Amino acid sequence: MLALLFAATVSVTSVNDSYPHSSRDGSKLVFHSDRSGKTALWVADGDGHNPRPLFDGGAIGTDPVTAKFSPDGLRLVFAMTAAGSSDPSDIFLLTLADGSVRRLTQGMGDASHPSWNADGTRIIFNANRRTPPATESEREWSEIYSMAPDGGDIRQHTNCNAVCTYPSLSPDGTMLAYRKIVPTAGKQWNQQPSKANSEVVVAPLAAGRELNLSKHQAFDGWPAWTPDGRWVAFASNRQGLPNVGQIYFVRPDGSGLHSVTEGPLSHAQPSFSADGRTMFVYELYETDEFGIGHVARAAIEAGQ
Repeated sequence: MLALLFAATVSVTSVNDSYPHSSRDGSKLVFHSDRSGKTALWVADGDGHNPRPLFDGGAIGTDPVTAKFSPDGLRLVFAMTAAGSSDPSDIFLLTLADGSVRRLTQGMGDASHPSWNADGTRIIFNANRRTPPATESEREWSEIYSMAPDGGDIRQHTNCNAVCTYPSLSPDGTMLAYRKIVPTAGKQWNQQPSKANSEVVVAPLAAGRELNLSKHQAFDGWPAWTPDGRWVAFASNRQGLPNVGQIYFVRPDGSGLHSVTEGPLSHAQPSFSADGRTMFVYELYETDEFGIGHVARAAIEAGQ
């Protein structure tokens, strides 16, 4: 008689498709993925079908990530480590018609998380070129900047003197939402205690007092405006499960906070179709040792 043996399994492969962004006309979806064996930009039809590789960096750089379509759908802005550069990340522009790629930043340290304003005349991003001399990573500073699509006319919009990243500009161009690391005790994504806390804040683009929207010891991040400007969406692990976050909506005045996703899987990195009826997210299963995720979409009801 044969004995039944049950062996413990250990995952040896995983694929992550993340940071989805829809073109304004809804015909295309861009995301970055390691499904080819290295991080690259991929594009799919607007419903996520027919995924195909778009750009893997080639001889120009490595690990292209966090791509966003321009409002006219003709260009992509993204972050990548430039070949031979001492900067961890720079901002690049890809023209879809001919596949040409142009480097827009240089000498700004870690320049990342680019996005567009509503008419495509400015690119918003964060960079840590103002970081004071320090060896402790928690002392790094990242501020929010914008520039013209040719890389010129760089303007600084925040004076956080802290880590401020992942900027998202309101549809009317007057308000910035971004993630800020504040020096109060909080929780990491895996729910372990942290000396600092990740919050989501908004502030006037022109200058003015910032407002903390998330106000929680949980890890809050990845803010994105809904296309009508009525809500700021973000991910939070405030439900208390290690490595599991859900998407929340909050009004830019801090009222109306509520969750819009649920379940055992984690949801982060929200973005929206131009009509605001569809939300794209990074949906994943994650532990401290392993993670696997894909792009998912959800219908958003009017008034949500």
